Amino acid sequence: MRTGGGAILLLAAILRLLRAGVRWEEWSLHYAAYNLPTLEALLTENYAQAITTWAGLHPPLYPLLHSMGSLVWPAPASWLLFSVAASLGAVGFMLAAHPRSLLPALLLATDPVQLHYAAEVNNYPLSVLVLSYSWWALRKDRPIHLALSVVLGFWTHLLAGGITLLVAAWHPRRWLIFGAGIMGALPLFVTAWELGLDTGSRKQPSILMEDSVRDAVERFTIGWIVMLPLLLLGVSSAKEAATTWAGAVAAWLGLVALGFAAPHQFPYACMLGVFAAALLGGAAERIRSIGMVIWMVALVRGLWGFGGDAARVQHIVADLQRTRAIDTVLGLSLPGDAIVLVRGQGPPDDDKRRTSPTLWRFSPFEPMQAIFTRVRPDLVGQPRLWRGRRLYTFSNPRQAIAQIAGDHVFTILYDGAQHNPERIEDHPGQGPWQSVGTELWRGPSSGSLDSEATTGPADAETDGSQLDPPPEG
Repeated sequence: MRTGGGAILLLAAILRLLRAGVRWEEWSLHYAAYNLPTLEALLTENYAQAITTWAGLHPPLYPLLHSMGSLVWPAPASWLLFSVAASLGAVGFMLAAHPRSLLPALLLATDPVQLHYAAEVNNYPLSVLVLSYSWWALRKDRPIHLALSVVLGFWTHLLAGGITLLVAAWHPRRWLIFGAGIMGALPLFVTAWELGLDTGSRKQPSILMEDSVRDAVERFTIGWIVMLPLLLLGVSSAKEAATTWAGAVAAWLGLVALGFAAPHQFPYACMLGVFAAALLGGAAERIRSIGMVIWMVALVRGLWGFGGDAARVQHIVADLQRTRAIDTVLGLSLPGDAIVLVRGQGPPDDDKRRTSPTLWRFSPFEPMQAIFTRVRPDLVGQPRLWRGRRLYTFSNPRQAIAQIAGDHVFTILYDGAQHNPERIEDHPGQGPWQSVGTELWRGPSSGSLDSEATTGPADAETDGSQLDPPPEG
């Protein structure tokens, strides 16, 4: 069992590290920007504000941990690897919770939904870690740990907190655990109540079932369709997991119906993984032939996940050998300059299959300090400082692109944005567009080469273009 457990952890680590490499792209910077109020509070030693600041509908724990990590190591790899560690830790808790069977841990390790979100710069991998901790505490009869998981659940994500209550309901000392857990989460309730009453929090579109199922199959294969009916076979031997899984599904659908959660997004499905794995493990124990099918599906989807992300990593590595517009700009720019990346809008932000060889020209292991602005960071390109240069990333043609300040300003259009350069307002310090392959870039005009740009700060105003989406539900 120990050797098998080590092999599962190694497999889980490989799959998640591949995902981290794939997920170093523009959305990582977009989501990191939502945590900047907490980071700014820490930098100004306003600790009370730091521990009470939410990121949209998301409680303070992840923004706080994210910001603390940024203080220690201000490199994007710290964000990606933190989520990888959380996702891997959840597999470790499943191994500890089921010491007689490797199957639940293997199922969680290869779950396509877990892998899809395993390296995201948000609180979903942390939520899964907390839920696996809660499940371990129940199975090992650790009421103090169970109460702590309730507190951590609510401070991580309100749905995660509600699910930990479902887990705790199976413990003989449930009322003491409820009381302790809710007392620990009490400071969150005023803000949660205000957000719940705010109509702006409930503006997601209604569900389109056919489109959602098609999207789920495309992203996560048909394996989940095969596994879904097999869950029922584990109900009698895993009642705790069955009721928790059913309650979590009901809560998820309720949040979609109320407009809090977007129907085209699947991060809430991450929170079903721990209990689905336990249910399928129970089904395998009951019926040996079914167990063989579950083992096979678990292994096949692990290979599918490895193959998909390995191919994406290979594409990124191969692309680094070709010359892009970003390579030309990096060869010309100096400290004090600004580099503006304008990417085509592409698929929705929840589609995690897109990669960015352009952003991989900036190593995620190098420091990338945040530059604080007076408005929402996504309106002004969530600027970062990289090797003395200010880096801006946009997925919409905002007015702020024409207001970037710097000794010299370079703008690059790629991944579809180059098809409509007329949508980018002229910058007073820049010359005409030039092409590198299919991409466009422009740099300082001949008259501005020896003088600094005189434009005002890029965070001076808000334009009317489409906003980047808020943090996922």
